Amino acid sequence: MKLTLTSIRIDGGTQNREMIDQDWVHTFVERMKEGAEFPALNVCFDGTDYWLWDGFHRYLAYMQLGVREAEVLSRPGTQSDAQVLSFGANSTHGKPRTVADKKKSVENALAHPQTKDKNDVEIAKICELSQSFVASVRDPKVKERQDKNRQKSAEKKAGVASPTSTPVISIATNPSLPGTGSVLLPQGTTAQRAASGPRRIPEETPRVVSRGGRYAPAQND
Repeated sequence: MKLTLTSIRIDGGTQNREMIDQDWVHTFVERMKEGAEFPALNVCFDGTDYWLWDGFHRYLAYMQLGVREAEVLSRPGTQSDAQVLSFGANSTHGKPRTVADKKKSVENALAHPQTKDKNDVEIAKICELSQSFVASVRDPKVKERQDKNRQKSAEKKAGVASPTSTPVISIATNPSLPGTGSVLLPQGTTAQRAASGPRRIPEETPRVVSRGGRYAPAQND
């Protein structure tokens, strides 16, 4: 169905972004001028008013172009219902939500009369976000733990270790060997095992070839 834009209410607290992106609105305006088609606006009708809960950038683009009416998808619902629906708007389409947008949706859901008593799983479903994200907004301490765990995971993947976590040994300068110097080798490495102490190399016993073609130990002089 189509509605005149002036009959659609946008002042009911049903917009959950941190701010309207005017550049995004301008992009829509230019695309509309080129003939691009856009999805219908989403509204709730309470018997008197139509409350917009999804499609604010499109709505404002239509207004800038002087469009009189637009296609809408209408469902029965109050202003409060429209507010709850708006918590999950733009989760799969339109301008992607920023972290700030997502946080605002969760904060509004946690304070809304219809949803304030719901658990993290239910809020996550309404806002179309992860349960862990909802938990981090509800309790800042949870977010601190999540940040620490992410940091540890990133360090583990990157192979970053504490400066004191890798034992090393020192090999001092050997005056009898030119070019040697003091170096540090991580303990347990092949190089460290080779340098951890002198290895005795057995002397090879001289051998001579006998007349029969066999090898035999040479006699000491």
